[in-house]
Order: sequence, then structure tokens, then C-alpha cells
Amino acid sequence: MNRKMTITSPVQLEHQASRELELPRPAVLGIASGIFFLTFFGAYWGFISAAFMSGAFQVFAFILVGIVSLSFFGIGVMLLRYARSLPKTLSPEDAAVGKRIWMWFGIIFGTEILLIALASILLSTLQLDRFIPPVTALIVGIHFFPLALLFRVPVYYLTGVLLSALALVALVALLLGLPIAGPSPYNWSLFVGVGTTLVLWLTVFFIARFGLRVMQQRV
Repeated sequence: MNRKMTITSPVQLEHQASRELELPRPAVLGIASGIFFLTFFGAYWGFISAAFMSGAFQVFAFILVGIVSLSFFGIGVMLLRYARSLPKTLSPEDAAVGKRIWMWFGIIFGTEILLIALASILLSTLQLDRFIPPVTALIVGIHFFPLALLFRVPVYYLTGVLLSALALVALVALLLGLPIAGPSPYNWSLFVGVGTTLVLWLTVFFIARFGLRVMQQRV
């Protein structure tokens, strides 16, 4: 039997959501999980970027990152509560597919963390610390491509393209010695940090918007 797993595929489920009053519990849990993961890393990049700012801009950035992160986390919690109200209707076939999906997610995520750690150690050893943020962003961007295929979430392809392009712009500029907002090469780290935060927020916004539509259909 050829069945498609819908555990974390908000885009793929959009057509189904337009016809049915509620989605399967695993699908809603998958949407909530995506929101939590993306919000966490968006907050990480956002707070790191804010730490490199100064004065009123820094205060504003910290407050903005905090408010946006709490808002997205709140939506994630709402979706978790909504999922608990849904019946546990999951066939053995879908359960097996779900385990396989999460296994591959662990492999992809673990590989990403390992590559980031190795790149950071190598660049730091070579006293090329200014390249760490863009290289990290590039690795993060690339890891969205297999995630898009694994979870069948097309918007992840766009996220991967935007993050990779952002990182490559910074890397090329650093290699050519091009300045941005001053002579310090570390200004490109701020450029990458702010850009990555915005891209992740846009991705979360897209998924959260879909999740809210799913909940509203039951009202």
C-alpha cells in the first residue's frame, strides 16, 4: 500500500485542511515541533546579533527578539494543546514511517551540529573567527534542503536558498575584503545574524499561520 506520511508537512496538508474540519494528531504535533525548533534557533541568532549592537539599537533588538520569540512559542503551545484534543488515529504503517522520518531528522540534525562544531574549531585555530558566522549560516541553510524533502515542506527549500545566499554574500565579501557599515570585518557577522533571524522568523510565520488556520477550522 502506497501511503504518504503527513507528520510534519503543513504545506502538503493545506489542500486536505481546506476540505476537512481537523487534521490528524501527528500532523498537528509536527507543525508545533517545527515552530518550536525554528523559533528557538531564530531566538539564538537574534540574541547573538543583539549582543553585537550598542545603545538604543541593542535594547530595542533584545526586546523585539524576546517578544517575537515568546509569540511564536505561544502559538506552538496552543497547537500542542489542540493536538491533545484530537484522537490518536495512527495506523501501524504511518507509525513506522513516522519513526523513520524522525530517525533521518536526527541524522540530518546531528550532521549539521557536527559540521558546525568542526568548522568553528578549524576556523578558530586558523585565527579566521570572522568566517565562523557565515560558514555556520551556510551549513544551516544547506541542511534545510534534505529537511524539505524529508518532511515534504516546500517552504524549507526557500529558507535554504535564502540562508545559503546570505552566507555566500558575506563569505565572498570577507574574502575580497569588502567593508559593510564600517571597516570591521565582524560587521558581516551582524549582517549574517540579522539576516538569518529574519529568514527563520518568516519561515516560522508561514508555518504558524497555517497552524492557526487548522485550529480555527474546528471552531
